[in-house]
Amino acid sequence: MATNYEYKQVEGAPLSIFSPYGPRMKYIKTKLSNIKSETILKPMSQTSFMGINGGFFLPENDNYNIPPLEGRSIAYSSTDTGNVSVNYGSPLKTRTLPKNYLRNGSSNQLFARKTLVIYTSGGTTKAAYMYATNTAEVFAQYSNVKTIIGGNSFTSSDWGVAQFNVPLPRTAIAWKGDDVYLIATPDAITINDLKASIEHIGLDPTNTIVLDGSGSSAIRVQTNGSWSNSFIGGDRYIYNMVRLISST
Repeated sequence: MATNYEYKQVEGAPLSIFSPYGPRMKYIKTKLSNIKSETILKPMSQTSFMGINGGFFLPENDNYNIPPLEGRSIAYSSTDTGNVSVNYGSPLKTRTLPKNYLRNGSSNQLFARKTLVIYTSGGTTKAAYMYATNTAEVFAQYSNVKTIIGGNSFTSSDWGVAQFNVPLPRTAIAWKGDDVYLIATPDAITINDLKASIEHIGLDPTNTIVLDGSGSSAIRVQTNGSWSNSFIGGDRYIYNMVRLISST
């Protein structure tokens, strides 16, 4: 039996007054100290990690079957330095990108997006959120930062009209005390549906960031020696994932 995490599938808020059913919400619950951003540049199914897909990224020519060109959300871990390289395609190519992506947006267009900050204070691991455009702004406000994960809020102005209102699979991170919930919804829902479902399962949308969704939405989890409860969506090549450090 796993001691560092637990997995559950629960039902979110009913989607309308005409339907008593809510969307499936798969989540991994673990401690804040047990997660980090991991830059993978490939589908989660090709890793040995457990977790959920990460933030937004820039695909090459809208092609999600090759590694992305770069990130679009902060993906930072204090334990990571240097680059990561992956091989892909035929004939074989290699793409090398930094392990840490340090901004929300691109170098030409930054966005102050809702961002999760995991840090230590007095020997305790804590979580907070702030609207940040880059890691420098986070370091100016917090010390002993372990992981920074850029995402988005539940506010409509932070999304395009279609992204906000069109039902899509979704991914989110919520935290409560020193527990963190890595959430993916295989069922297509709107951002408002996701917010209602977060509340429905007893979590606070204020302490939640929304990650990339649609075909990028994924959760990879092993239960009783099986990966059968995993949901990998479009199995896209993605920039980063949020993974468990220890999955025993």
